[in-house]
Formats: sequence, structure tokens, C-alpha cells
Amino acid sequence: MAPVEHVVADAGAFLRDAPLQDIGKNIYTIREVVREIRDKATRRRLAVLPYQLRFKEPLPEYVRLVTEFSKKTGDYPSLSATDIQVLALTYQLEAEFVGVSHLKKEPEKAKVSSSIQHPETALHISGFHLPSKDDIGHEPSVLWTLWEQDPEESVCDYQ
Repeated sequence: MAPVEHVVADAGAFLRDAPLQDIGKNIYTIREVVREIRDKATRRRLAVLPYQLRFKEPLPEYVRLVTEFSKKTGDYPSLSATDIQVLALTYQLEAEFVGVSHLKKEPEKAKVSSSIQHPETALHISGFHLPSKDDIGHEPSVLWTLWEQDPEESVCDYQ
């Protein structure tokens, strides 16, 4: 695979000692990413990288754009300020060198699928009858038998 022109690295790339020089020609990060790195071995490797590490901070307009987009996708609470800055720098470099007409302006609506059965409740286990609290001590009037008709779909039969 030929190296890409520009790569933005976060702390994980440095902690894993990723061969970034093989991935891209120009390697970028923000200063906060390097500040996050605490272990001595990684800090020593950062001092003698086999490539030039370019520090560049994203413009505020790109930070705002990424922040708003992440709020719409629901990702915002799980992103650190550094994560948002790294994403904003990535978006900024894409805008500067490639353009953004191919990028989505709004996130796609999530497709939510639901099934009748919820895997977190073990109410219908093949070969078992689990009585409800009301049925304890009484003969059940309905017995559920569960079998697999399709790996994607469970069907219950009344007996």
C-alpha cells in the first residue's frame, strides 16, 4: 500500500509504536497528544522519531464543526477535548488538501431494529419453563416451547 500524503496521529499511534512513516508522508498531531503520553519508553521514542512530526492546532471553526457533529451522532459525551481537537485537525487537513464535498454535512439517521425477545431476559430458554411469580404453586395454563427456526428469528409455539 502506497503511503498517503497526510496522516493525523493520536496518542494510540505513538503508544503502539505504529510505523507512521510507512503510512503517510506528512505526519501531524497536536501538542496535547504528546502531553498525554506519560510512559518513559514512548517519550524516548518520540525524541528520536525516524520522521518529522508536524505540530498543528486546528482552527476554531473546525473544532466547532466537529463538536456539533459529534453531538448529533451521540458521540460527544465519550470524546475528550483532545479527541475533538485531533478530529478537527483531520477535518481541517481534508478541507485544505482534498476538499469536503465528499463528506457528510449531517449524520445519517440511525437505523434501530428491535425484536420481540430481549436477550438480556432469559424468559424463553429451550427446554425450560420459568413460571411467573403469579404461577408459582399453580399449574401453568400455557407452556412455552422455543425452537430455532432461523438463526435471526426465534418462534414460540403454544401447547
